[in-house]
Amino acid sequence: MIRNVSKEIQEAVLDTFDREIKGEIVQMTVDLVNIQSPTGEEAEISDYVYKRFSGLGLETIRQEVEKNRNNVVAVMRGEGEGKNLCFNAHFDTSTTGKEENLPAGHKAKAQVINNWIYGLGVSNMKNAFSSYYGAIKMIRKAGIKLKGDVIMGGVVGEIEKAPVDQYQGELYRGGGLGSQHMMKHGVTADYCICGEPTGLRLQPGNTGYIFCKISTFGIAQHTWSKQNGTDAIEKMMKVIRALREWEVEFEKNHPHPFMKTRVGISAIQGGYPYKPSICPSPYCYLYIDIRTLPDQNIRAVKQELNGVLKKLAAADSEFKYRLDFYLVRNGYEIPFEHELVKLVSEKHQIVLGKDVTFPEPYRYAVSADTSIFFEYGIPGLTYGAGGITKDGRYSMYDENGECLGIDNLITATKVYALSILDICQIV
Repeated sequence: MIRNVSKEIQEAVLDTFDREIKGEIVQMTVDLVNIQSPTGEEAEISDYVYKRFSGLGLETIRQEVEKNRNNVVAVMRGEGEGKNLCFNAHFDTSTTGKEENLPAGHKAKAQVINNWIYGLGVSNMKNAFSSYYGAIKMIRKAGIKLKGDVIMGGVVGEIEKAPVDQYQGELYRGGGLGSQHMMKHGVTADYCICGEPTGLRLQPGNTGYIFCKISTFGIAQHTWSKQNGTDAIEKMMKVIRALREWEVEFEKNHPHPFMKTRVGISAIQGGYPYKPSICPSPYCYLYIDIRTLPDQNIRAVKQELNGVLKKLAAADSEFKYRLDFYLVRNGYEIPFEHELVKLVSEKHQIVLGKDVTFPEPYRYAVSADTSIFFEYGIPGLTYGAGGITKDGRYSMYDENGECLGIDNLITATKVYALSILDICQIV
């Protein structure tokens, strides 16, 4: 059971936050953004995080997930029988940052402008490493010894990606790869806090997601005789219209008290761009993203979607298709009454002087590795400094790209420090 530490001790820990710690966590965030770390290329950033947390005196190890792709696990050992808390964060960024003519917030080069930091990964979610570091340093600076362990798990391959078709290799192996490896290799805890970009809102769960490929098939001809063919692209247009209708039904048929399902039509390819005289196209591929509720059965979702496609086939004898799932992640939830939710809500109120808020239903469609922790029996939640802009919109991006308010970075650091006290307990 989580127990409340006295107000005096909490104040003593908060008083340790000074200009030195602020400067250190801001500079650490800048350093992290300046290290380019797209999925599959996390070696340099994992080395940096290893050095920083081992420099705090934590027991720090590397876990090789793939060649040149290492998780980092750092542990501040407790001295008793307290609960263990794991902080989780990922190294990889949503995009590569290598493209030309990018605005500041999409480059792997940090800029600090008017108390805000811009740069790729600053919101999602490199800032979390800095906050975890600062929180542990506050505990150390206050001279507090804990009963339970504090664990920092930095992981590769969290970003929502999966190899498919011509897109193969480590650059596409994400989808929770690092956290799954970490759990399978013995890292465990009583609770998990993940600093994904919620805009300092508290999120006690998230939907699952399915990456899906739908293929339609036709009969190719040359343009001059196109009337003799069957166009796979035209058949796919029917699929797109049907999917838009199905999304509404899918949400209606699968209600939830605070989450919503969603279907995204994400990419399409078909035919021969280098030889458009092959017309109509013999194939077309559509890639979609389905967000599912925590208790939904994956096979049932596939059957439901297959039913949509079967209706099209029943109405059109030339409609030939194939349905494939190529990445599946489960969702999860813990109750709003869960002791971890109550604890972090209380610490937020202490630091900011106002009640914590919870995301809107569609925000739960953003994945987090807390769902993987949950599968291994570890309840967790998402609460992070990123995900809010200068004008108060809940988004990772403003007009210049990814951004992070330094004041929010400080708030998260303090909330994490106070959460450590109550979960791990003082000797």
